[in-house]
Amino acid sequence: MEQIVSEIAETFIKNIVEILLNGESFENIETSALCEAKKCAAKMISAYVESVDSAIVFNKAARRKAGYCVERRYDERNIHTLVGEVTLTRTLFKKAAGGYEYLADTALGIESRTRVSSGASLSMVKAAREVSYGRAANYVTSGAVSRQTVMSKVRRSCATEDPVENRRRVPELHIDADEDHVTLVGGVNTEVPLISVYEGIVSNGTRRECKEVFHISEYGKTPDKLWEQALTEIERRYDLTNTDIYLHGDGAAWVQKGLEWIPGAIFVLDKYHKNKEIKNITAGLDSERRKEFNKAIREALAQEDIRLFNKIIKCLCVESPEREDKIRKSARYLRKYVKGISICEKNPGANNGGCTEPHVSHVLSARLSSRPMAWSKYTLRHIAPILAAKQIAVTQNILEPKVLPKPLRNIPVKARKEFLLRATGLPHPDAIGTLPLSGKVTGLQVLLKQYA
Repeated sequence: MEQIVSEIAETFIKNIVEILLNGESFENIETSALCEAKKCAAKMISAYVESVDSAIVFNKAARRKAGYCVERRYDERNIHTLVGEVTLTRTLFKKAAGGYEYLADTALGIESRTRVSSGASLSMVKAAREVSYGRAANYVTSGAVSRQTVMSKVRRSCATEDPVENRRRVPELHIDADEDHVTLVGGVNTEVPLISVYEGIVSNGTRRECKEVFHISEYGKTPDKLWEQALTEIERRYDLTNTDIYLHGDGAAWVQKGLEWIPGAIFVLDKYHKNKEIKNITAGLDSERRKEFNKAIREALAQEDIRLFNKIIKCLCVESPEREDKIRKSARYLRKYVKGISICEKNPGANNGGCTEPHVSHVLSARLSSRPMAWSKYTLRHIAPILAAKQIAVTQNILEPKVLPKPLRNIPVKARKEFLLRATGLPHPDAIGTLPLSGKVTGLQVLLKQYA
């Protein structure tokens, strides 16, 4: 194995030197060098797997005691990895209890019946959160796998929990709840909910951002189950004693359901929807009169002066009879949630949040609905939590820990790596010195002499 490593390393150095001596541009050197590095890594991995397989084959005593005998040698399998396609040569063993197994695959945790490694699968799923399946395949495997394969990996993935060390106490907590409108296969529209939790808005130079934000998105769950999950995540991170909680939203039924689950939550009408309805009421007026009515409406709602608000609406209906239905519809909406508007005047803390539309736009819409596309319900159930889990690792739920073959299982965990190191003939990294290069003058020596 040491000789194989040296030969691969020698070839790699020779190829890199040739690239440097060609006198190409830095961009071409960078691309070619990366390609050579990946080829070298692929050869190293292939040689390592083959040596592990040989070690298991020649460990006859332990293998026969465990009930394994050689059925077929030198079976090849190609697998796409982060360093490119790797060819694995292994031995098929027959079990005394019945069945067959590649012990090298089991010992190294290589999935059976898959042509994409776990690392490449994980990278494709992460890339698919930002770009299309086709681009994700091109980015990770240079187009070696299809878009269908990327979709399959997404469907077999899940978001893991964000590790939390200690529960914290905060003076206020803001919850934004809104949904993205997504097109399903067949042209039917559906809604994907998003819940964003953060500790308020802070200034970062000229920009403002949400502090310690995390997102929850699940498609197909009932409002009760969704808010139960949200409450679980909140209580896992925070001690809600003496914490003011503000729920920002458009007042939809599923959003209002959050008030039943989140203890002490106060509803705040999202500023986007409030401004949208006020603009709809004053539409069609000249700029000066529009500013006057806009200011009067806002003051009436902030003070919960419904009597004054109704007079303003009646005046506008008389002035614009052709828009009376639209004006009254918007007025009913604002009147229904007047307490969710006035809370911002009574309690300044309620103003330190309310970013529902930006959250939906950046977390969900950028991938699900910003371009013409259609999704299946099955895929939405898997990709929605992944999109929301921006700060959470993504893992393949099919990648279960492999059970080590019996010849290795009885070895203590601390000694297992040393066993593989000795069995495969790999030199210890600290013991690697100069490569046993030939006595010929190489391109590397010529290059180094120029800078001697």
